[in-house]
Amino acid sequence: MAALLPLPIGCGNGVTVKPMTLGMWAALERIGSPLVTGEEPKDALELIPSLYLLTHDPREVFRGNVVDLSMQWADTVPVATMDAIRRACYRQMNAAFDVMPEDDPKKARSAATTAGLPRSCTGRPKPTTGASKTSSGTSRSRQSASSGGSGSSGRTAR
Repeated sequence: MAALLPLPIGCGNGVTVKPMTLGMWAALERIGSPLVTGEEPKDALELIPSLYLLTHDPREVFRGNVVDLSMQWADTVPVATMDAIRRACYRQMNAAFDVMPEDDPKKARSAATTAGLPRSCTGRPKPTTGASKTSSGTSRSRQSASSGGSGSSGRTAR
């Protein structure tokens, strides 16, 4: 039930991280937040704008001075709060991910077909003339008349 109706998470010092919304995700994505890119932040300064947005309205991203606003805010917050906000962020993100449907390989396979037929290829066609290659990469040799050429049954004793 908590995944369906996540609640804000208090991080101490009057700081709260609200449930993850599409707006917040988009704001974090816009600033290249390490929290959504998965890249490790170089230092705390790289994380502060993300922490600021997480504890404020995501529309702050449109004010144009998120770094300045976030530094003013960060100057009022104890260092220990940084880790609490980050943990709360991941909890809120996981709560959102828990209710998202997962990709179903069977559905993905059926999506690649239309009425049971494969979708038409939009790529460049492969040549059909000339010697073809086997999976090992070696060319197949031409069949001789005695090994299945015209007039032969196609089977040879081995």
